[in-house]
Amino acid sequence: MQKTFKVVGVGLALGLAMSSILAGCSSKNETSSSPSAAPSASAAVSPAATTAPKLEPVELTWYLDNTPPADVATVEAAMNKILQEKLKVTLHLKFVDWGAYDQKMQVVNAAGENYDLAFTANWANNYYQNVSKGTFIPVDDLLQKYAPTILQTIPKIGWDAAKVNGKIYAIPNYQVWTMTNAIGFRKDLADKYGFKSENVKTLADLEPFLAQVKQNNPEMVPYEMDKAGTFGVNLVAYGFDEVAGRNIPGAIKLTDSSLKIVNQFESDEFKSYVNLMRDWNKKGYIRKDAATLADGQADRKAGKTASLSLGNMGPDDLDNPPNIGSTSYPSYVSRITQPYLLTSSIIATMTGISSTSKNPERAVMLLDLLFKDKELYNIFANGIEGKHYQKPEGYKKVDMKDSTYNPQFDWEIGNSFNSLFMSPTVADASIKMNQSAKGSPILGFTFDPNPVKAEIAQTATVTAQYIPLLTTGSADTAQFLPEFIDKLKKAGSDKIIAEEQKQIDAWKQTKGK
Repeated sequence: MQKTFKVVGVGLALGLAMSSILAGCSSKNETSSSPSAAPSASAAVSPAATTAPKLEPVELTWYLDNTPPADVATVEAAMNKILQEKLKVTLHLKFVDWGAYDQKMQVVNAAGENYDLAFTANWANNYYQNVSKGTFIPVDDLLQKYAPTILQTIPKIGWDAAKVNGKIYAIPNYQVWTMTNAIGFRKDLADKYGFKSENVKTLADLEPFLAQVKQNNPEMVPYEMDKAGTFGVNLVAYGFDEVAGRNIPGAIKLTDSSLKIVNQFESDEFKSYVNLMRDWNKKGYIRKDAATLADGQADRKAGKTASLSLGNMGPDDLDNPPNIGSTSYPSYVSRITQPYLLTSSIIATMTGISSTSKNPERAVMLLDLLFKDKELYNIFANGIEGKHYQKPEGYKKVDMKDSTYNPQFDWEIGNSFNSLFMSPTVADASIKMNQSAKGSPILGFTFDPNPVKAEIAQTATVTAQYIPLLTTGSADTAQFLPEFIDKLKKAGSDKIIAEEQKQIDAWKQTKGK
């Protein structure tokens, strides 16, 4: 996902450490779909989708999970010039800091606030829980009427991943959907200490680099960590695919064709991870306040971050590693897994339409235009040429000095293959990776949380307390891990897992597995 390595659950994330792929090059206002995009298996688009009705002016509000850029007003104005002309829409962008987004959206939704669009995922503003609560509306009919470009662009597996009880409640953003766990670390430091990227096959293999950084650069943060931890970002590296969302009990092992649900927090793999983090914390490789730190953006911008975990690494990220936080610090990237295509990685970035929206039709039309109009997309993704970034040099983005708009969230806002800054070759390679990557045994399965929504809410209270302590190495594993598991059970984790198994078994029968 993003080029400055926002961790999913980071998101991812990955936060998702997420690294953004940079997307396909095109001239302004080009309306063709992405190169090599697989056709959707959806039904034919109705005539209404291609015949624009007379539109009345409306205002739309969009919530986004990203550090608020300083110059949002300029970008809004440029986008609205296009949107008012084509859709009679005035758009209001509401960016919310990574670490605050979940809580903010819980407040917004509980209050019944009127808004129209919101970023949703398995790791932020949880998609399944929002569906269970009625936060988002089903968009199947709206897509047929108002989103021909989206339907022609998103492959069938994207729609299958987004379905809950047969309906689509959010539109997947089109990007590198595979999950490829990796570690990024500063090239200058690795070269100085003779640390070879090819020697990093697991997360633990990073330790010699961390030790050198700690010894020789005491002002730096050897390994980036915030209160979300990085177990979710390294889920594939530890051999799991989640069933119901980040930090909800229930996962399957990627090598288990029987699809037996396990509690990942009771696994030997999770114990190994938290023991490693405890060791690294005691050695000073992790910030001592990591358990309360919202995110590591400030450290990256200040050039203090030496390494971090990554997810969703695309061909461009692996072949041309991005910088860590600053153009002054190029990185090495070591891939520690092969690409896997997961339901959870597809739904790691989506856009939902709020049930409080007064204009859901126009909201879907806006998303379709964002997939279609590359000028609109690139203003949103990159800002204004000459003000926020220099004229493109080939496919390399060059930011203006002290740029006031650089959200680096191509992966969060529609079809990232519309970006100015990915060559057609890389775009094709990324799409082929989506198509050829090994699939999770539960690829295409979506969980219905309604039967256990009370238990999910109860276990969420427990994970909110213990995940920051355990995954940042801030608490003694021997004491707090058994305590964590015990409290999860009392909150209903076994019931959640039983329901997940029931639904997986029913799904298996429909697939003939």
